[in-house]
Amino acid sequence: MKKIYRTIVLLSATAVLGTSCSDWLNVYPSDQIKEEFLFETGNGYRAALNGVYRKMASWSIYGSNLKWGLIDAWGQVYDMQLSTIQHGGQAMVKIEGLDFKHYELVSATDQMWNDSWNVVANCNELAQQAEQADSTLFYGGELERKMILGEAIGLRAYLQFDLLRVYAPSLAMNPEKRTFIPYVNEYPSYVNNRQTVSYCLEQVIKDLKRAQDLLTEVDKDVRWDWRFNEETNDEKKFLSARGYRLNYYAITAQLARVYLYANMPDEAYEQAAILIEQNSNFEALVGNAGLKAIKNGNVKMFDDIIFALYSPTDQVEWDRLINHTSDTAEGSSEKDKFLGITAEIAERRYGDDLETDWRICYQMEKKNIDDYCTMKYYQQPESFAYSEDNNQIVPMLRMSEVYYIAAEAIYQQDLETAKKYLSHVKKTRGVITDLENVTKDNFMNVLVNDAQREFLGEGQTFFMFKRLMRTMKGREEVQATEENMVLPLPTSESEF
Repeated sequence: MKKIYRTIVLLSATAVLGTSCSDWLNVYPSDQIKEEFLFETGNGYRAALNGVYRKMASWSIYGSNLKWGLIDAWGQVYDMQLSTIQHGGQAMVKIEGLDFKHYELVSATDQMWNDSWNVVANCNELAQQAEQADSTLFYGGELERKMILGEAIGLRAYLQFDLLRVYAPSLAMNPEKRTFIPYVNEYPSYVNNRQTVSYCLEQVIKDLKRAQDLLTEVDKDVRWDWRFNEETNDEKKFLSARGYRLNYYAITAQLARVYLYANMPDEAYEQAAILIEQNSNFEALVGNAGLKAIKNGNVKMFDDIIFALYSPTDQVEWDRLINHTSDTAEGSSEKDKFLGITAEIAERRYGDDLETDWRICYQMEKKNIDDYCTMKYYQQPESFAYSEDNNQIVPMLRMSEVYYIAAEAIYQQDLETAKKYLSHVKKTRGVITDLENVTKDNFMNVLVNDAQREFLGEGQTFFMFKRLMRTMKGREEVQATEENMVLPLPTSESEF
């Protein structure tokens, strides 16, 4: 990992030297500026942080691989036999079939590994610089310095947690004292020893708790209903649009996710409860309002998204390339080039809700008579009221997942409250289901089934099945074993 940790993505001169009207959300990585110059100004810090977010939204990380791409194909979310996609498609086909050593898959995962650790290096460099920076450099003073520091620490934890979930077994798989990947929290970091799963989880939690403390004051007066809006066009813009940043509530939701993965349900529930008590901030649309919104372009149902990456063009262009290349019209009968599921899989996952659940009625479309194609990242027409927000959002943390976490964490002690949490999510997706006959014995089956519907295209299905050691069911069944659910390290690392 010597080369990976020494490399840092630096930002363009335009970003660093730009005027106060710079569009902070559209900073792209470059390698034109020396580090010592980059961190001389507040603009340099802003550019560095936004470069991290833009890199995370790239195809190799959350633009595809760790979102709707490799990780969902691995989780048997799709039936890859329906797809003849070319751009990155063969890697998805190979990982669905657990062919981890196929050269196309290895090429894709090697880039994912390298780019992810590069982002971690950037976060560590930024955190170290912000730790000692003079607050007078920043337009927002000490509050902005804390914001940049908190986000950098939180982002390195967020990404390393996902790397751990990909390259190491879950605790349910009894990893014991074996070591898998390092946890890196300093820059430069030339050589890093691999650590146990428990150690890495401890470090992730430690970093997230510190980030949470730093961002408590930063986000206490934020207008969360404006979290995806840019209402200003000057330096203040950097402090707005908090939904596109790893904000306080996103850190809290991530802590709940990590605690549940670490088999700490009480702690997970404590964090989830913080968000549930602030539900009005992230309330999903229900009833006719929700149905009208999704029909009018809100296909990602972004009202309950706590944190998203910003990708105004890439996502919809990739979706067009993969899912809709051959479309001649909406509902095209063309068979090639799409990610989706068969009628058999749809019947298994949606059952009696096949005609009512918004997640299949509006987030997917029928193709080839019986098959369904995902529409989650399909570009909505500009005439649709919700198209602008929908087209640029890459969901990272949702309130629905927080309800799942809370429900799972307490169902053994308080089944009725757990049912209420699960019913709430279903209601916000157009499903009115009586859970009266659900018992402790089958509650998790019902929850996991609903989460499969919710997580399609968002990269969490595989991780859920891995944590719970449940058989994954798509076209085939994949047993929840370490052999099937741990990606081998790149050759360069396994030989190091």
